[in-house]
Amino acid sequence: MVNTRSIEIDMLRIVSILIVVIMIHVPLNYAYNFYNDLDRFGVFVVNNVGIFTAMGSFVFASGFGLYLNPNNRKINSTKKILAFLKKRVLRIFPLYWIALVLFLFFLDYLRINPFYLLAHIFGLQIFVAPEFGAPILTLWFIGVIVLYYLTYIIINTVGSIKRIIPVSIAIFFFFVLLNGVFGLVEYRFFFYYFMFIAGIAAAGFFTSPYYNNIKERLIKIPTAASLAIPLCLAVLFYFLLGFLNQFCYSTLNLRYGTSHIEFILERNPNFIELASVFLLFDLIMISFVIFALSSFNFASRALELKFSKTRIESIISAIAYSTFCVYLFHRIFLIIFDFVLTDVLDVNIFARDNFYLVLIFVPFIFLFSYLIQKGMDKTINLASKRKFREATIPPPEITAE
Repeated sequence: MVNTRSIEIDMLRIVSILIVVIMIHVPLNYAYNFYNDLDRFGVFVVNNVGIFTAMGSFVFASGFGLYLNPNNRKINSTKKILAFLKKRVLRIFPLYWIALVLFLFFLDYLRINPFYLLAHIFGLQIFVAPEFGAPILTLWFIGVIVLYYLTYIIINTVGSIKRIIPVSIAIFFFFVLLNGVFGLVEYRFFFYYFMFIAGIAAAGFFTSPYYNNIKERLIKIPTAASLAIPLCLAVLFYFLLGFLNQFCYSTLNLRYGTSHIEFILERNPNFIELASVFLLFDLIMISFVIFALSSFNFASRALELKFSKTRIESIISAIAYSTFCVYLFHRIFLIIFDFVLTDVLDVNIFARDNFYLVLIFVPFIFLFSYLIQKGMDKTINLASKRKFREATIPPPEITAE
């Protein structure tokens, strides 16, 4: 059986979503603001670069996971395209539509423009967003992923991993043209696009004979030496990240008078001018991915010296399984938790001494999300099996009276 999962990629998903939940919502909305304990550069690294890097890592993992699955390669017929789209729709949209309804009520989006709401329903908010302002919080990611999946179908038709880069660049400039001429496609699509392509390219290498040859050679060397390779990579890219963050911080402040990347992107829609900013953040995001994957590879292999590899992978896979649902519903979970603590239990959640209460709730977000994802998957599977049975039952014979 072909392995369609990677423990390092699963760990990347988990860490990325933890960064999003803890670094954005916990300090800013539901507990004391620990950013007050940091200097301006620290806030820039943790909240600004950290958040964008986490989302970029999530996008990288999406591209990697897509191409890693052999069923998603060689989509070269209408039947295969429809099968691919059906699988993606069933995986994304049922939970997304539930989240969308909850966001409309819990985050007061009921007055949203009807056409813009329709675009959100079909996952096309990023395509039309420049004309209507910022898309709904958190759910903008679905709009980005939908466009990336449609892009993946086009990229997949080239038939060779070597042609992905030139084809993806051509597609990128097509979207730049749409933005420049018609004002379509929001900046988030461009910001994370090459991380998605990098994920596809990395999976292409991961499934190639070249990687298998490297893997066979690594198996032959001593365990200590094989552990030293990912550890050295992690240390190298850790220091590279520090340099890139410092360079980015100085450059943004010098050029734009601020280091807040979202502020810069929203007020400077000229993507030619912002090309250097995109490139710089792409370097930071890919450096973080290499640092994280190297660290995870070292950690997982070290754990395998004491624990069962199968056991470790099953635990990591179970947690990673819930990450999509965690992303969709974490705001709703925290709002409800906030209400229970504040209005029901009369707890001051903004007090520094009560900060641990919100952090303790984070594992429960994963647990609830796992149960929701499992329930949705079972519902879809049951519906699919029922439809299959109905399709295979022969029609009743018609006999003459």
